Amino acid sequence: MTKLPDNSAKLEFSKKEILQELDTILSSDLFSRSSVLSSFLKFIVEETLKGNTEGLKEYTIAVNALGKSVDFNPQIDAIVRIHAGRLRRLLNEYYTTSGVADVIKIEVVKGTYVPVFRTHLIKKPKIETKSVKTPTVFSRSKLTLAVLPFRNLCPDNDYKFFVDGFGEELTRLFSRFEDIAVIAHHSTRKYATNPEDIRIIGSDLGVHYIISGSVKRSSDKIWVNVELLKTMNGMQVWSKTYNYPLNIDNLINIQDQIVENVCSVLGGYYGFIIHENSRFIEPLASNLNSFDAAFWNYYFHMNYSEETYLKTRKALENAISHDPNYATGLAMLAELYVLAHSLGYPTVKDPVQAAFKLTKKALKIDPRCQHANHEYGWLQVYLQNKEEAVKALEYTLTLNPYSVSLMGGVGFNLACAGEYGRAEVLLTQSLSLNPHCPWWFYFGFFLVYYQKGNYQKALEYANKIETVDVFVASLTKASAKAQLGLLKEAQEDVKILNKEFSEIMKNLYPTLEAFLLDKSLVNNIIQGAKKAGVNLD
Repeated sequence: MTKLPDNSAKLEFSKKEILQELDTILSSDLFSRSSVLSSFLKFIVEETLKGNTEGLKEYTIAVNALGKSVDFNPQIDAIVRIHAGRLRRLLNEYYTTSGVADVIKIEVVKGTYVPVFRTHLIKKPKIETKSVKTPTVFSRSKLTLAVLPFRNLCPDNDYKFFVDGFGEELTRLFSRFEDIAVIAHHSTRKYATNPEDIRIIGSDLGVHYIISGSVKRSSDKIWVNVELLKTMNGMQVWSKTYNYPLNIDNLINIQDQIVENVCSVLGGYYGFIIHENSRFIEPLASNLNSFDAAFWNYYFHMNYSEETYLKTRKALENAISHDPNYATGLAMLAELYVLAHSLGYPTVKDPVQAAFKLTKKALKIDPRCQHANHEYGWLQVYLQNKEEAVKALEYTLTLNPYSVSLMGGVGFNLACAGEYGRAEVLLTQSLSLNPHCPWWFYFGFFLVYYQKGNYQKALEYANKIETVDVFVASLTKASAKAQLGLLKEAQEDVKILNKEFSEIMKNLYPTLEAFLLDKSLVNNIIQGAKKAGVNLD
């Protein structure tokens, strides 16, 4: 093979931008039809970004990307060279069709398996006189969203009031999500009569995402299609079609149901928009700011480990040092200090009081900050003030009743406070609207059913806690299995607790008592652990 210069040292684009382009390519119709070529491209791009270009040989590609056995011999099997040729042809086809307007071009030059990342020169027809505007440098403080006027596809252009209402209502409700900034709807109305390329609209408005939609009807039915578009590449990343029996007297209720569902699924800390962006946080290791710090916090909640905790803590502390009035960041850091204390991770001295100080400062800066109000209620649980905790947590829900993340988070907190009925309602509602959630939502369900004595149901939710770096994962399984008489099945969990979390097990009662206000529940969980054989001495 011809050896090309290592292009990973001086990338024209950031690793994040290249990974986003890779994701766009793999999501295209061309590549979604070929899992083999998708795996090939994904492997060589990711290895190149890691600096492992020397290892991109036929053997490593065959074994790691194509699923060949370790005894693969490239001297007698030309499968890698064959697929490399197919991959080059498919990339060329992609960049002349659906990827014609992409800014970055990923190439696999003949004679090498190391991809290069270049500026994609777009050749426009000579008759085209309209120039593409220079992309806006978006604010890095928040994700930004705009809602375009919905298209009216109804016969005779009727139901205009119904169609127009979607843009206004979605804008109004999304403005309640503090993790997403929303452009005023009047700023988007010009695009109703002057349609533009999504990338140009994104540049005009300075937004990362656009929501658009359409309404059509028949004689007895009405359909509303809603789609989420990423302005960087113009790709549709989510869509849903709602249909209802046509009832002129019930149109406002139909609109309310659709708008609330869209906000619940897309918005919030565990909604689709933030979840979709979090996939690109890992390559960011330096120059973190508030935008990246918020994503690190989300990433930690979805991928619990001491390593991600330490990275997230550093990111948040750096963000706050640069912006001491970053209310949401202060509340996130407060939550992190307390969580680390509960999980046995290194944290600050007197974490509850340190967190309380940060939360009070955040509330002083922004009294309606959802993260800060939520953390205040959670801290009241740690301070053993049940009445104040419940009051604060219920108030937090009023700040944004459409936020799935608040709904589930408050549900978990209320389970810890001993308000099991209310907790079950909120957790169930949260997961029904959006399945992307941190492990402790399932822990909340475990507490609800364990307290009821429904150990089979408690075990079902314990098994959904997939993280291995927290003691709760093994403790819930061991305790529930023991209560069900499944002592043999509990031994693997017991082994993990005795080996990996021995110090926490020696102090299990005060550890659980710190955030579970129902002492009978604490005793019952410990009884199950003892029955399973966990060493608590």
